[in-house]
Amino acid sequence: MPGFTLADHDFDAIIFDCDGTIADTLPVHFLTFKEALGERGHNLEEAWYHARTGLSSSKLFAAYEQAFDVKLDREALLDRCRMLYENHLDTLREHGFAADIARSQFGHVPMAVASAGQKTVVKATLQTLDLLELFDHVVTVEDVRHPKPAPDLYLLAAEKLGVAPQRCLVFEDTDEGLEAARAAGMDVVDVRPFTIGGK
Repeated sequence: MPGFTLADHDFDAIIFDCDGTIADTLPVHFLTFKEALGERGHNLEEAWYHARTGLSSSKLFAAYEQAFDVKLDREALLDRCRMLYENHLDTLREHGFAADIARSQFGHVPMAVASAGQKTVVKATLQTLDLLELFDHVVTVEDVRHPKPAPDLYLLAAEKLGVAPQRCLVFEDTDEGLEAARAAGMDVVDVRPFTIGGK
């Protein structure tokens, strides 16, 4: 396990991704997508889904259409997933590495969440984990024109925090997210070495 200390980074604000970074939402999202697709007669294999973690819901459905040569009503599926998600919140857990950093920095530096997820889902996730109140802002895919790996989400979060992008420290768990943060000119930490086994 590599070591980590915030003292190694120079920053005025912190921005966290949500899914896979501060919250272990993978099991929840899998159950939600599997149930929503199953209602329409489509199967979702766990291995196939896990290979595409980090994709926004829209990109996931697009990948599913291409992989299985089907046409999905994406908007209806998104609406259904938003409804079903709350049914599975009992399986939700935090990732202690990032969550503990957020708690330790609360009240010391401005913080935001920048997620490729839907705002209602992201806020429900953070609320369930008692983390929502730690953040000054929550920006999600609905707030920007271009999702990750474009830098838009992170640039918007920095703007809302009133901090220059170069002074923001980001925590991320996907290649797309890391690319987005770097494109925004931010210092970024890949949390994956610290979240093995859902810690």
